[in-house]
Amino acid sequence: MTQLTGLPDLGRPLDTLPGAAYQARDRLGLGVLLPSVLTLEPLPEGGVALLVTLLREGLKASGRIEAGFAVGTPLTEAGEAAATNGTPLLLSAAEPLRGVLEVSARFGTPGAALAPPVALGPDTLTTTRVVAELPADAAVLAARLVRDGTVPVDAALRLTFQAVAPTLPLRATVDPQALLATLTQRFGPGAAVPFDRLATALDEAVFGAPSQPDRAAALALRLRPAVSRPEPVARPLHRLLEQVPAAALTLDLADPTAVDVDQALTLDLDAAARALAASDPAHHVREVDAPAPPTGRTTVTFAANLPAPVAGLALLLADLRVPPSATRPQEVTASVPLTAPGGVTSTTITLAPGERLKGEVRLRAVLDGTGELEGPWRPAHTTLLTLAPDAFPVPLTVVRATRALTALAVAEVRTAGGTTLGRVDAAGPVLAVPVTANAPPATITVQPLGLGQPVQVPVDRRRIELDPATLPGFGTHLARLRHAPVSGPLTVQWRPEGGEAEPQTVRLDADRPQADIRWTATSPFQPGVLWRVGPADWSAPVAPRDFLVIDVDPPILVDGVELRPDPDRPGSWTYVPPGPFLDHPNAISLIDAGPASFLQVTSRIDLPDGRRDAIRRGLGGGIDIHPAEVRVTRVAVETKSPDGVWTAVAEGTSSGIPPWTTALSASLDGDRRTAARAALGGTAGWMALVAELTVAGRPVRRTRDIAALIDTPHD
Repeated sequence: MTQLTGLPDLGRPLDTLPGAAYQARDRLGLGVLLPSVLTLEPLPEGGVALLVTLLREGLKASGRIEAGFAVGTPLTEAGEAAATNGTPLLLSAAEPLRGVLEVSARFGTPGAALAPPVALGPDTLTTTRVVAELPADAAVLAARLVRDGTVPVDAALRLTFQAVAPTLPLRATVDPQALLATLTQRFGPGAAVPFDRLATALDEAVFGAPSQPDRAAALALRLRPAVSRPEPVARPLHRLLEQVPAAALTLDLADPTAVDVDQALTLDLDAAARALAASDPAHHVREVDAPAPPTGRTTVTFAANLPAPVAGLALLLADLRVPPSATRPQEVTASVPLTAPGGVTSTTITLAPGERLKGEVRLRAVLDGTGELEGPWRPAHTTLLTLAPDAFPVPLTVVRATRALTALAVAEVRTAGGTTLGRVDAAGPVLAVPVTANAPPATITVQPLGLGQPVQVPVDRRRIELDPATLPGFGTHLARLRHAPVSGPLTVQWRPEGGEAEPQTVRLDADRPQADIRWTATSPFQPGVLWRVGPADWSAPVAPRDFLVIDVDPPILVDGVELRPDPDRPGSWTYVPPGPFLDHPNAISLIDAGPASFLQVTSRIDLPDGRRDAIRRGLGGGIDIHPAEVRVTRVAVETKSPDGVWTAVAEGTSSGIPPWTTALSASLDGDRRTAARAALGGTAGWMALVAELTVAGRPVRRTRDIAALIDTPHD
């Protein structure tokens, strides 16, 4: 896996699908869709997608327009199955890095910007809202259009994604400083240039005219960051830098490279008009009459443009402070809870007559388990104060689940201590998680509604898009079946976990001791593979990983010891050391010394040498056997008291290497000496040798009676 894995490969477009779709890099059977639809989105907390407010304060009239926007893919469900060239294809929505939204009016002066361009970060890329003030005549006209079922706004959005640039068998060495001089002469100093024109100019400057479109695009995607920067507008424009250092930059267009690529979206006016006509116009127009305020009284409106809901948010407040001025000696402060639909609340403050608002505003939040937190102060120069996510006291990680996921599973966001912060499901597919400085990283547990195992996803970035196609385990997997031919040919059946796929058969023998199998997991909750040899029972699901090897040979039982072929050493077999044993016939002694006795025991975990040689001879053919890797964590001698309680009288660790010997000694008196004498006299149930091991990552505890070990022949 590399940092390119899963990114859309611009050199492999999926032309059979609507919109912009590409093959995912290094993920067979997975396509990536770039969102290409911009629609109106209902505002949080039960609001509507579009709201025009007419505000009258005595003889003064004004207005406000609020709109929510969302991006989508051309298919109705992210992760919906499709096909290309007859091959089944699973689709995933691409995750944008950043964006710029511009909203303009379709009333008054059509095309006039309603608000400055809105820069979108990771937490507002898929859904955002815009609030703009309107003069009285524009507000009345906008309300009339809404009542007639006409959408009064238009919008354009530029999203920036990370993708893999197209590759070509070309290399070039360029000097960015010389390139910038050529571009400046062609377009002018600091010119804002569309991508296609910039690509043509770069291609001609590097390779000469005439320009080739495919070569120009591949070159410009790699080279444009060296000579330009993206403009903060919805139309993809790149402004030439003022200067760059002189340097030799080598470009290998055959090398797959991650680049930033822009996607321009426009509002689907037809869909927005249909949605507007289908709802009650009264829900989209609000008229507010305020009493005529005395001179100096000013209405201030606070709007929180936050992803909703915020996990654990008990209370959200906005604070305003205006410092004293030459005509007003006292500071003006206000604090309001943001509880109205959409987080919009108004309050009235008293300034000096004719004074314009010039102060600071911030958010305060009360979080469950954390208490009250204060956000940074931001400038407040208008009576409409929109607070973006960066005004929240702590960073927010936005977790969003697609409809394809919520139809299959629910997701719970939990702290490192196991406390549930929130839930993402069909009823609430979005959750914002506060990330406090002292809290360990949270995790997301995606629990399937049907069969399968839950999937864990770390909360490690500012925006997490949950979709079946992006969860670990989804997609194409590879495994290698291996067989030691000494046990004869085998017929192995295998099938993907879940579903009703017919089993496939692989024959392994001396000429073909291994075979690769490939399967596609359409559910991340059942990503594994099952196998069996002949008519035996199916194995438990084997979870996929980067390189999965499955040894299919059944074990051989020789002299009570289970042997398996060593996949790393042909012609060699391994066994799990079955100890503890006494190291040799005289490895235990009890020496009386007055009122106490001195016990000495030497143990081993591996087989005695003679028994191992006998097993090797039983296999024949010069085959070698050796113990598997184990870790001995504790070896102890325990005795039993007359009331049945076992107590360790000596304990230690092993030598760390085969045969894992341990020398133990202890001074015994009273009941412990009596128990030791009984055991050495051949009476079972009074003294035991205990070993605690880690075998294949699992803890194992073994107990052997000392009396039985004394009677066991030592080869």
